[in-house]
Parts: sequence; structure tokens; C-alpha cells
Amino acid sequence: MFDVASRLPITSTRVFIGSSVGYIGAIPYYEDKLGLPPHGYIVPRHELDSHLLDQAEAASATVYRACAATGINRDAGHVRVGIRNQSRDLTLNSRLVVGADGAQSIVARSVGLARNDPRYIAISQRAYVEDVSVTMGEATICFDDDIFPGYGWMFPMLGGRANVGVGILSETCHRYGLSVPKLFAAFIAKLRTRHPGCARMRLVSRPLGGAVHTYGGIRRNHFNGGVLIGDAGSFADPMTGEGITPGMESALLASATLIRSLERGRFDAESLSQFERDFRRYFDPAMRFLDLCATLLRNRHFREFWLRAGMRGFARAGSDPTFARVAGSTFGGLEVRPQSILTQIWSSIAADIASGCAQMSLGFVSGERSAQAGSLCDVKAWQRGWWHSIIEDPLWTASWLADVVRKSMNVQATLWTADNPRVHGALSPR
Repeated sequence: MFDVASRLPITSTRVFIGSSVGYIGAIPYYEDKLGLPPHGYIVPRHELDSHLLDQAEAASATVYRACAATGINRDAGHVRVGIRNQSRDLTLNSRLVVGADGAQSIVARSVGLARNDPRYIAISQRAYVEDVSVTMGEATICFDDDIFPGYGWMFPMLGGRANVGVGILSETCHRYGLSVPKLFAAFIAKLRTRHPGCARMRLVSRPLGGAVHTYGGIRRNHFNGGVLIGDAGSFADPMTGEGITPGMESALLASATLIRSLERGRFDAESLSQFERDFRRYFDPAMRFLDLCATLLRNRHFREFWLRAGMRGFARAGSDPTFARVAGSTFGGLEVRPQSILTQIWSSIAADIASGCAQMSLGFVSGERSAQAGSLCDVKAWQRGWWHSIIEDPLWTASWLADVVRKSMNVQATLWTADNPRVHGALSPR
């Protein structure tokens, strides 16, 4: 296990909407229940990966170090994996293979399951910084015009260090010619200006780029002789891009299918398809809803509307813990309950409209034209988004709208699910 005493618990967050602070407080969906701690820790990726590798080796795995996989093929019921190191090429033979080799999975490419749809790929750049002075355990999340749909982050560590980065949808980068390294550099400059604890912040590592494939892009994660898990299987959260937790869960789900296949001596795609039934049952109630939310955000022309709505939502979260806990789960955590989230959002909209009508009536009587409800300004921002989107690219807008409709229909199949299996860690397949 990791030495948690040497880690900084992440217990609170500061949220920026543009240059304004929208929320400061406890992370609402972290609760001490179901055996989970009420916080998270920042662990450098090289430490986590080394720990997992050591644990696998201790559990009897044979580790081939300083090697790269070159491809796989299946012949006469055996999977052959080609690997290469600095001095020689080798071929490993097995009855089963698990593709756990990341977003650019060579296993997925070798079996024709590579995912290249930019609608389901997020591109990021991150680095480590020092001389950060923040409240102990306070993470920072930033939503801004230039990185929409996406966000920036700063996750603190002990000793004034922090993990800083930005992530944005690949489709947006391609459509608008955006450079993620330039967005990262601009984000660093904004943090130094906006965040009082980042004025002296300095980079201490080379910025690293990466990509994640989100859950909405999954077609099939099993094939003759194996399965895909983690980033290779597109198990990242569609809203946040977080992939470590669902990746671990996908591995546990896959293990049951693999054990059954070994016991029965069957390694064909039909037998391994049980993995898909298991992970769909487990993930779909939350992930389909999050996929719909991410699809709604894909249209960059609506960023003014969504940022305005976000500011209003975070303002309410600051005074309404129940709203913060339920609606806030859209941005992380395991307890995503679509019915409760939608109920809260619609009740909030109804209250805003009622309040706005009252403000407008008072303003009309008093002659103060400036007295406008925020919700009516949101409607204008929504109308501007539609107009600009249709004018710029009507075909893309129609395609996006079709995706929204399709995802809305997909959500209907799980919206009324009585329970979310992820809440209880219900990983045992039925």
C-alpha cells in the first residue's frame, strides 16, 4: 500500500468560471461512507504505475522490462504477442490476452478495435509546478472560454508542489485549429494572475501531452482471444476524462469473464462477450447520462450559456449542500443518480424563472430597466449559441443535434434504473 501519511488529502476545491470564483468549499460528493475515505490523494503517475507493476510481479506475473509490444495475432486458438527490446524480438503465446496498454492500445489496433472518433477523445497537457501556496488540500478547477469544452486544473501536493494541466475535446481542437500546448501556456499565465497562491508558481518539469478515450466511444471490448480494459477499452469518464478508477473497475469486471473462460476452455468472442454484458450493467446507469451531458457540451457556440449556467449552479452549491452533493456528482465521484440530478436542475430552473419574472415586474414598475433575471439572460445566450452554430456550420450542427437526440434515447433505457451499481461497488456479475 502507499504511504498515505506522506500524501496531501484533497478535501476542498476552488472553482473559477472565467476570472470569477464560482465556488470555494468542501468537495460535496466526497463522503465517508461505503468504506471510502472522504477525500482523495495526488499520486504521481510513475509511482502509481510502478506500484501496480510490483504488485503484479509479487502475485506471480512474469514481467518483461524495457520491452514494447509490436502486435498480436491469433492462430489455431492461440494468441501470439510480438515484443521487442533493444537486443531481440520475442513472441509470447497465450490462450488469452488483456489489452491494458492505454489509449493508443496496440492490442486494440491489432484486432480492429482502435477508437479514433474525435468526439470521444480528450487531449491534455500537464506538468508539475512549485512555489504554490494554497489552503491545505484545496484543488483548483477552471472553466474558461478558450478551453471549452474542457477545463484546467491544479491539484496540490506537499511542499508547495502541484500537478497543473488542461484538457479539451479533440474534435474542438481539430475544428478550430487549437493548440493544446498554447492553451496550457495561457492557462499557466491566467493562474498566476487569478489565483492568489500562484503568483510565484514556476514549472519544474517538462509538459507532457496525453489523450483519453471516453466511455461514449465504446463499440465492443471483446474479441477472439481477449478483452480490452482501462484506457484501451475507452473506460474514461465522459465529463472529467478521469480514467484510473473506471479502469480499475473494468479490470475487476473482466477478471470474472477471464476466469470462467479458463475454467471452460473457451476463448472465442462469444464466450468473452459476457464481459460486455457485465460492464454495461455496471457502468451504463451513470455513464450514459454523463455521455449525454458531454455531448451537449460539445457545441462550442453554447459556451457562454453553459458558463453562465455553471456560475449560477456553483453559487447555489455554496449555500445548498444537498444540491452540491447531488448535482455536483456530474463532475466526479461514483454516486451519479440521473433522476435526482435532473429533478434538482429542473426545480432550480423553475425557481429562477419565477424569481426572474418577479424582478422584471418590479423593474418595470420602478422604471429600472437593469433589473433583469439571470435566467432570461441565459435564454438570450442560448439563442445566440443556436444562431452562431447554424450560421457557421449547419451540417455539423445537424449532426451534433442528432447525437444529442440519440444519446437522450440511450439514457431513457437506464434513467429509471432503481440503483447505480457503482455506488456500492457491485462488481460481481450476475
